[in-house]
Amino acid sequence: RRIMRLLFLNTNIGYGGASKIMVWVANICANEGYDVYFLTYRDSEYKQILDQRIKANHIQLEDKSGKGKGLWNTVRCIRSYIITKKIDVAVGFLSPSQLRLSLACIGLSCKLLFSQRGDPFQVPYGLKNKIIQYVNHRLFCKADAFVFQTPMAANYYPKSVRNKSVIICNPIHPLVRSVQREGNITKDIVCVARLDIVQKRQDILIKAFNLISSKYPEYRLKLYGDGFSLSDENTLRKLANGNSKIDFMGQTRDVAGAIQNAAVAVLSSDFEGIPNALLEYMSIGVPCISTNCSPGGAAMLIKNKVNGLLVRKGNVIELADAIEYMITHPEEAEQMGRNSMKVNELYSETVIAQKWLELFKSLNK
Repeated sequence: RRIMRLLFLNTNIGYGGASKIMVWVANICANEGYDVYFLTYRDSEYKQILDQRIKANHIQLEDKSGKGKGLWNTVRCIRSYIITKKIDVAVGFLSPSQLRLSLACIGLSCKLLFSQRGDPFQVPYGLKNKIIQYVNHRLFCKADAFVFQTPMAANYYPKSVRNKSVIICNPIHPLVRSVQREGNITKDIVCVARLDIVQKRQDILIKAFNLISSKYPEYRLKLYGDGFSLSDENTLRKLANGNSKIDFMGQTRDVAGAIQNAAVAVLSSDFEGIPNALLEYMSIGVPCISTNCSPGGAAMLIKNKVNGLLVRKGNVIELADAIEYMITHPEEAEQMGRNSMKVNELYSETVIAQKWLELFKSLNK
């Protein structure tokens, strides 16, 4: 039997989480000995490092907004590429590429492997976007195998999809501590995320901190990340106006240095896949608070009062109470932080890589 040929299709290879994980999976497949191709069709710049054994190609079919010579031209080119390269399995992580692969592979023997990286329960605004979501959903369900990050995300789909699906979380990339925590804990409450009031909900975190800040004046809230939009950033700054204990820190390249000895780290999102920021907090032993964001990624990671605190999303009072609990119960908080470091074993690259490789082996039949 010849070596199985895999195609990974994405609009680009950017800094985003989906691109990072897609490149990581492609690299482990190349290392396993598969014949791996990686095709991009909107942006030619590679911002992740591909294994040298991967055959990477860029065909400029669309601009960054998705416009080009038309959807069917893109589909025809991708179909021709699949036929020419004799691809056995085509992999899509995001809806633009999944839609194009579904159409391109009609009538071909090439198998489709799709991964849902976001929250399928999110309902888009506007009739046009709802129609696009409906079409994407129908074509997504045509794949031969599926990867979800949480059981809740899988349960959104019909039984025919769930029967062909596996749950594979993101691998953890543990942060490296430069200073020991014991004896060096600061009075900082930290959050690392782009400033985004739709998803990341720093507005809820700021409101919660404002409720307790006067009781604990020695504590500061430090928000790391740039604005998702100028409007979002301005809104958040207005909410923080008047509280000198709230700092907008901007982006940081040294996440470990920023958070490693914080008193508490917070994820305040309404929805996430598997929250990478939360994994990073836990990997380095910082006591964590997270909202129970859809579709269940945080709830998979946190067992309440064992390795962190879980609160309802969008609930200012519960989040404020959780922050106060961590402040007033420092020994329990530190024990939760120590317990949280078990994620380094449960979600190690070795463990997660093996799950992906087992899936590809099951498709080679």
